[in-house]
Amino acid sequence: MGNEEQEAGVQFPVGPDGRRSTTTTGKAVLAAAVREVDAELADAIEGQAEWRRNYGPHLVRLVTLAIESREAVSMVSNGLAAAHESFRFHRDGEEMTPREAMQHFAAPLYETGVVEGAGERRTILEVPHRGERLSGDALGRQIDDWTGRGMLEPSAADALRELMDNPEWLDLRDLHFALLGAGAEVGPFDVLSSFGANVIAVDLHRADIWQRLIARARAGAGRMFFPLRESVPPDADDEQIAERAGSDLLRRAPEIATWLGGFDIPFCVGGYAYLHGPDHVRVEIAMDAIMERLLEHRSDVALAFLLTPTDVFVIPKEAAEAARADFANKRPSRLWREPLRQVSGGRLFAPNAERTVRDANGNAFGLYDGIVPQQGPNYALAKRIQKWRALTARAAGHRVSANVAPSTATASVMMRKEFAAAFAGARHYGVEVFEPETTNAVMAALLIHDLRQEDCPANPAFPLRHPLELFMDKSVHGGLWRAGLQLRSVLEIAAVRGFLSGSRTN
Repeated sequence: MGNEEQEAGVQFPVGPDGRRSTTTTGKAVLAAAVREVDAELADAIEGQAEWRRNYGPHLVRLVTLAIESREAVSMVSNGLAAAHESFRFHRDGEEMTPREAMQHFAAPLYETGVVEGAGERRTILEVPHRGERLSGDALGRQIDDWTGRGMLEPSAADALRELMDNPEWLDLRDLHFALLGAGAEVGPFDVLSSFGANVIAVDLHRADIWQRLIARARAGAGRMFFPLRESVPPDADDEQIAERAGSDLLRRAPEIATWLGGFDIPFCVGGYAYLHGPDHVRVEIAMDAIMERLLEHRSDVALAFLLTPTDVFVIPKEAAEAARADFANKRPSRLWREPLRQVSGGRLFAPNAERTVRDANGNAFGLYDGIVPQQGPNYALAKRIQKWRALTARAAGHRVSANVAPSTATASVMMRKEFAAAFAGARHYGVEVFEPETTNAVMAALLIHDLRQEDCPANPAFPLRHPLELFMDKSVHGGLWRAGLQLRSVLEIAAVRGFLSGSRTN
């Protein structure tokens, strides 16, 4: 592959020194988001040394500023604008912003392939959990257990029960979902397909990916639409179809947006593609450019995101109070916990969600800081772009499903020994790590609820006290919001306990 091809698509900008600095770009984007409201904070972000180690407190200040200000939506709009002005799109020797590329390279490129599912449509809500498929009373007991142990917010439990009580909502033959990163390990493809949904799938043009997706679509009960780079003969088998299917979000975002815009039906666009390190930010910019382009021209497009619990959130006051109570109640461990905390300068065994913040109208919320420095500032920036797009889209009148998903034992996470060990030890600190199939079922169910239920925050007509309440609703945080100890303050100790236990997850 030539250098020009390697450089094609969405890229970090080149600085004066000829290098692509993820640190410089990330700081500039975050500073631009807050500069109009708090120039001092913007300057502090841009001047911060050792960014990878010190980015977390700035994200806390950013969220605090957003809740206390009446300018939260304008802040995130400024952040998105800065991101799209900073990043570059390269093709055929030309360089421009992603927004410019969406117009410059908008010519149609793809045909549409269709695969019909042959499976029997599921009619009830089922959740795989520890080797069983839970439904009915068994699922109800599991929801009660999760709620009682603080693994999810009551609003999530209520939504799951409402789906169980309204099984007609699970007939998805009338709904269309455009999944960017359809083959993602944590994503709703299989669940939606099992309920008869029409899935518009986008993923890399790799035959192995599409062979799996086609097989999964045929086993489902819905239809899968997908981009084809060239026509497929009428008698083509699945292997031949897979060779022609797919598209690269990083390099072909404008053409993907054009192809998606050709579906003359309402649909929900979900951003599920994930890449490691700086590439995660690049693919988020690509997906965001596609979403922005569709939202500009369509009023019938909804958005869907899976948020990470290892971030900064304003949380319900009740969740913060539960965390403080849990911290206070662990009296036996305080005999050794407090000395270790003092010796570490407060780094170990720090209390969780101890701060209360108020919005401009005096409403009180808890402040949860779940940043895990090991995930890095690129991960934080990528997830921030998701939140920013969710807020701006909802403010513009689009339905948005943006629910917090639990920490999940995906293959990419479990490949890192330190994370696998930390996950195994997490149960000792009130945290449950979910298996991928459990996460997928629960989060797909909440997505369906967000699209079916009118009386919920996903609906832009539903009144919120503050825009950030969108992220408080239906959170399945796996206990992280309500645990007494801040996650990163026990992560190393959890890893040690996980190594000693020899267990993968709880």
